[in-house]
Amino acid sequence: MKPDAMPVSPRRRGKGLAVWVSGVCLLALGPLLVFSTLMVYRESAERQRQGIEALERRAMTAAAEIGSEVDSVVSSLNVLPLAIGKPGGSLQATYDLAVRVVESDPRLASISLSAPSGQQPFITSRPFGTELPDSNAIALLKPLFEGAARVVSPLVIGAVSKQPVVGVARRIDLGPSGAFALRAVVRLDAIGARFNEVDWPAGWTAAVVDQNGIIIARSRDATRYIGQAATPGLMDSLKKNTGPFRTSTKEGQATVASGAPVPGTSWYVVVGRPAAALDAQVRDSMATILLAGALCTVLGIGAAFYTARSIGAQLRHVVDVHVLGASDGPTSIAIREVDEIASVLATSRAVASEAFAQVEAARETAIAQLKERGEMLDVLAHEVRQPLNNASAALQVANAVMLKNVSPEILVPLSQANGVLTEVVASIDNTLAVAALLVGDKQIARVDFDIDVLIDLSIADMAAHQVDRVQIERTTRTRTASMEPNLLRLALRNLLSNALKFSPRESPVTVRIADSDEPLAVVLDVISNGPGIDAELLPRLFDRGGRTSQNLGGRRQGLGLYIVRRVMQLHQGTVTLESNGTDGIIVMRLTIVQSDAE
Repeated sequence: MKPDAMPVSPRRRGKGLAVWVSGVCLLALGPLLVFSTLMVYRESAERQRQGIEALERRAMTAAAEIGSEVDSVVSSLNVLPLAIGKPGGSLQATYDLAVRVVESDPRLASISLSAPSGQQPFITSRPFGTELPDSNAIALLKPLFEGAARVVSPLVIGAVSKQPVVGVARRIDLGPSGAFALRAVVRLDAIGARFNEVDWPAGWTAAVVDQNGIIIARSRDATRYIGQAATPGLMDSLKKNTGPFRTSTKEGQATVASGAPVPGTSWYVVVGRPAAALDAQVRDSMATILLAGALCTVLGIGAAFYTARSIGAQLRHVVDVHVLGASDGPTSIAIREVDEIASVLATSRAVASEAFAQVEAARETAIAQLKERGEMLDVLAHEVRQPLNNASAALQVANAVMLKNVSPEILVPLSQANGVLTEVVASIDNTLAVAALLVGDKQIARVDFDIDVLIDLSIADMAAHQVDRVQIERTTRTRTASMEPNLLRLALRNLLSNALKFSPRESPVTVRIADSDEPLAVVLDVISNGPGIDAELLPRLFDRGGRTSQNLGGRRQGLGLYIVRRVMQLHQGTVTLESNGTDGIIVMRLTIVQSDAE
């Protein structure tokens, strides 16, 4: 063989091939590095977005809690006009009932009555008939005398108590004496206690500011800062309503803050988290992803070299066989196996890529649906319930005025409209209760509450033309019980509404108050007339949708009795159907257990 015909060394050729394959693999890592960089950017933006959304959710939740507290105080005031409308009702009777409401509600400091001139006929913190100074909040109450349904004041100094307070007021018509303002003074520490029931994360700062920019509740150093003005930059950002913003706390700490208006008031809830912590969270996320990318790059480079060496060794073996002219069956089989494995791996990568895309699309859809659900609940809570409450209050005032000047036949459409509004508001309250409060194992905070006040408040929630149908029967001297009054009022209201709706028109509905020794409990019976509930409905009577739209003519979603059962479960009590049309009597019983209340 001639020297120039000698074959090139297979080992040198294999080494060059290994370097070439390694270079190709390294070039393939370029798109991976670019993709990793894009993922780092996307992940950091996602982390920041999630942090800001959590901040906004906290602010909106806290604002809704404070708004609910204000609504509860207004509901307590709504029972007082009943004292005027009852036989023998008088200013003295209104004062006596107001005293009972204040004694049973630890949030209230006092309830007062003010004339447009500023004169105060009474305040519960002084004996009836005491000469009182003119109200220093009469300018704030002016919208009531101009037609507003209610007024929530900023922080003021009480004319009698000389303490910083906030007031919640509604209009009351005293007949020939004219219109007056019924005002409840709310303790700031009660607002602060409700505000701080939220488990604020460490380092976060939250506050409630009134329409004048004065702090009325705060999660940190409340004693030091209540009554002080919020920073001008904070108030400017709240008025512009441009979303989350950067500001500084009263202590000078840089924060990312979000504000939310308190429904039914001119107050704001502001929640801020340290800007440094949010930025550090993003940096840590980026560092973690960069470290993972670097590790993947190193492993990819190592795998490329290992693969190149393995392929080079296989090719050298094939070349050696070819140069020697030998038939190497196992080598050919090995090459085919490698090709099949490569094909399977390519198919697996395509399937994995498609599955990842489907999972990502499902995730984005779920996030969008959850966000839309939250927004719809907010719209229902803030944009629907409040206008309906205002419309109902306006109809009640119009009905009271027209009773003196218009024949009863003309008042029938007005009474029907008021009944429809009352029914719609009750339905919305039930839906919101299921969506926001009664789902899950939320713990309730009980207080010792006046049973008669609870019943009066529940009766006041009924349509005006049905209030006189409700009678009260007492078989026990027990005056108070341990309960969460707002939830129990919702349960009793649902039972009263059903009893009034499904019993013969003009027939009485009785609320009977009793007690029990085993278990130790207060018992409330709602007694009405009627043929009873169909036997086929009894097994699912207290389930969600148990009384469906088909059973009730398409007017209900079956939430009322379900809510009653959930409220009683939260009280470790029960709701039972004691009599189902026996002798034409239907009895629904609430058993409010007291032994486990403490």
